[in-house]
Amino acid sequence: MTQKYDIEKQATLLFEEGDIPLTEQQWDQLADLLARSEYQHIIGGDADESHSVWVSRYFNDVDSPEALSALSKDIEAIVMSTKMRDFYQQFTGTSKLCLRRCQANRLGQGDYIGIHKDQDSSPDYLATIVFHFSDEYQGGYFQTDGRAPEESQRYRPAAHMALVNNCSVPHQVTRVEGGERLTLACFLSLSFAPNRTSPRAFKIGEGRAS
Repeated sequence: MTQKYDIEKQATLLFEEGDIPLTEQQWDQLADLLARSEYQHIIGGDADESHSVWVSRYFNDVDSPEALSALSKDIEAIVMSTKMRDFYQQFTGTSKLCLRRCQANRLGQGDYIGIHKDQDSSPDYLATIVFHFSDEYQGGYFQTDGRAPEESQRYRPAAHMALVNNCSVPHQVTRVEGGERLTLACFLSLSFAPNRTSPRAFKIGEGRAS
């Protein structure tokens, strides 16, 4: 598949369910994997930003990219299949991609993700694709933040949609006012090399969700 989008010029993209080459069965498989995962309450990110979000990590690249969960390979088999790599080529320009980081994010009432740039965690992140699994929540907007308030944009993808964001763009998820927002974020890169930065440790709150 040829490149259709230049994320340097169009930094945030939305894809409808019909545009994404996942079958209904694969969406259900991913939802089941997310439901079976264990989550930690993260209150501070590895770029020193503040959060309140429940996270289950499948891949991370504090050093080199590595699997972190018994479910990692099942997730990878779906989101990094040949057809999905071809799909990603529309906005990355290549199907030769490394899944450097992958995590599920659950946000309930009062939870949020603070403003940050993904490349502060790893400068080799190119684009993040976020698969959405829920509709029944209020608030929880994905918001890109420009230098001026009028440059900020808000997005609220429906379930079985995907949002792509250029990893150099500052963004946040606004506070969830009700219900639960569930997503799977996949951080794509052209690099398979070790991380060129030294991310901070995540700050973990009390409790654990499963």
